[in-house]
Amino acid sequence: TCTLKKNSNKFTLNYENGEKFPNFFEKLKKKLKITKEKKGKSFTFEGISVESLPHLLSRKGTLSYRHLKHLFLDIGKQLEGLEKDNFGHLFFRLEDIVRVELDETTQEGGTGKDISFLYLNTDNFLPLNDKFLTISRPFDKSKLFFSPEMKNINHFPVNIPISSQFYGLSLLVSFCLRKDDTKIKVLNLDNFRQYLSSIENTKLYWALLRCLQLDPDDRVYLFI
Repeated sequence: TCTLKKNSNKFTLNYENGEKFPNFFEKLKKKLKITKEKKGKSFTFEGISVESLPHLLSRKGTLSYRHLKHLFLDIGKQLEGLEKDNFGHLFFRLEDIVRVELDETTQEGGTGKDISFLYLNTDNFLPLNDKFLTISRPFDKSKLFFSPEMKNINHFPVNIPISSQFYGLSLLVSFCLRKDDTKIKVLNLDNFRQYLSSIENTKLYWALLRCLQLDPDDRVYLFI
């Protein structure tokens, strides 16, 4: 569990299980300007504002390419850190993500406010065993951001490949492009190209398609 508190232009993130997920939290902090830290328990960073992803979507309707790119890269890097901790994550929710507008001194490229997306719920992280995550009990399959292999589960316990987490992340990012939950529930790779047509042939377009392969062994988290 993570809690975020604001004090003037600073924010303090308190979290549990820091000793279990050190690489995850290091990736989460990477773009932040840290001013104070209690190792494995909390840190304080400078920022202009923090906003939940659902609130951001309610204001903007959909996200810009710039926001989508940061969302894919920031959360993806945090997942890579989590994998180094020998854990993974399969149960993505919009409510668990916040966008931070960073201080001007932390800009990228010197134009506009830099931003960072943070994943703030560690409760459902699963231990990684030989590139697989074990799901031991039923879950609500009506949620949006599940890989095909998760939707097809009919017994427990079951082992799910770690690449499933990048499929889930890519579904979440794709949803934020159009917010069409009726279509995203039935998409396959062929009509994903049509769903993502507004960003066709961009780096993000190809990165998402690499993660949305039907075969888990064919998925690659790569942005080039």
